Amino acid sequence: MSYQRLVESHNRTTYSDNIKMVAQQLKNPLVDAVTVTHETGEAVSVADLLGKKDYIEGEDGSRRNPDNPTPNSRRFLLKPGVIEDGEYIDKDLKFNQAMDPTSNLVKNSVATVQRGVFDRILGVKKKSDGTFGIRSGGIYGAALEGKRGQTKVQIPGTSIIAAGSTGLTITKLRKAQEGMEIEDFGLEEEQQMFSIISPKQKTDLLEIAKATGTALNQFDLEQIKTGKPTTLLGITWLFSNRVPHVAGNRRIALWTKDNVVANFWQELQGDMWNDTSAKNMPYIYTDAYVDATRAEDAGVRFIDCVEG
Repeated sequence: MSYQRLVESHNRTTYSDNIKMVAQQLKNPLVDAVTVTHETGEAVSVADLLGKKDYIEGEDGSRRNPDNPTPNSRRFLLKPGVIEDGEYIDKDLKFNQAMDPTSNLVKNSVATVQRGVFDRILGVKKKSDGTFGIRSGGIYGAALEGKRGQTKVQIPGTSIIAAGSTGLTITKLRKAQEGMEIEDFGLEEEQQMFSIISPKQKTDLLEIAKATGTALNQFDLEQIKTGKPTTLLGITWLFSNRVPHVAGNRRIALWTKDNVVANFWQELQGDMWNDTSAKNMPYIYTDAYVDATRAEDAGVRFIDCVEG
């Protein structure tokens, strides 16, 4: 006989609140590294949100109004499919766990959907061999451009630093930063720069710090070793094993916060109900709607790294 328990309105409210609370506690580190919007509709124009223009030098006494329209090129985000998790409750203990925000049941469901949000923002997808490749959208994938967002635009090859025979080096890093600076990205005070690297590049990062004479206190060292976001060489470093493999190498990304937009059509939410099609068993559900893209390719650089 299947387990049956009536899901009442206060149970639904409690589970929903638990999901929101745990989502705040288990915050996705990429969310603070990109520009977050909450636009609605099937398509969101990223260029209208973050159009980049050059200033105009006027003349004193001129009666002409400056005409400096936003560039016509537009980047779009289309409403994506849902990122979701759910399961049936077949034990009384599990029902009680759904009502407890500290339970592993609630934490695991939030973490599962958060991984999907992370992958959407990054623009990666797990492959059959367990490694990650590049998908459409996000920081890594093709951006949608044009009048109706029907043209897929890959980042130009000039924005990719070749692996050669090395991992992450100061030469590669400086070349990536220099390219962004030449394009006028990263010069403004408010332009925060971020990078995401795999565990293999942690050692490379420490070697770069040593080679450049950058002083690292014990706190900085622990932050890097434990994978916590930490600032070094003007970049906030994020760590993840979900960094994609391309042609056998790891492709790390370097970007400015203002130049990557993540739109949340819906933040993480939770619900529960009795499924009448499954012998009225209680069911818990967690979902989110999010996608991301580069606003301008010039504000992103990739560095390919050999991993031994």
